[in-house]
Amino acid sequence: MLKRFAQNARGAAMVEFALVLPVLFLLYAGGCCLSDMIACNRKVTVATRSLVDLVSRTMSPTALYNDPNSANAKSYLSASAVVLSPYKLDVATEQISLLRVCDASHAYVVWTQAQTQNADGSIVANATPDQVEGTLPTNEAQAANTVVSIPTNMITLPMIPTSPDSSNVCGNLAAGISNKTQVGTAGGWLYRGKITYNFTPVISFVPIQTTALTKTIYMVPRLY
Repeated sequence: MLKRFAQNARGAAMVEFALVLPVLFLLYAGGCCLSDMIACNRKVTVATRSLVDLVSRTMSPTALYNDPNSANAKSYLSASAVVLSPYKLDVATEQISLLRVCDASHAYVVWTQAQTQNADGSIVANATPDQVEGTLPTNEAQAANTVVSIPTNMITLPMIPTSPDSSNVCGNLAAGISNKTQVGTAGGWLYRGKITYNFTPVISFVPIQTTALTKTIYMVPRLY
């Protein structure tokens, strides 16, 4: 009897299936979460493009430069957050900035605004931008951290300002120098939209940690 029992192979497939079932389930769950993260990343891209496209069409860079304190892009930031639906909005941060080109790879931050919101977007709160805006057009020295790097492929030659003394405009941060063009007072304009979404998988035991999905898009203003 023992010999027959040792040679009996009936039920082997069931045992093997039971052994590989946890691995198969983990692969399935991980694939679902990865697909969800890819879809969310696509949502972040579309939302960012919507934000910078709306602002570049409707907000005048000249008006922002002349009176940056009165500018408010809350409605555009909120609209871009809605694009992220059905994903929860309380882990997303939206930001829009107006930049003025000062050389082929740098620009001056004229104005910036960022916000977060609760899960359904009904309550909005200001957030700290990742850029520091300057104080122009006030006639005073500008901080060096108001100049940021920008993609070189966004810049054409007519957008780059020239200084009367041939110095790099990005370094001309002091006011009242007659033979220089002060940073932020010349050069082309760019809008920069940025959205960051902290994606967390719905299934907690898959080997995918919370990931910051970030998209940054630059656009030239359509309105002056």
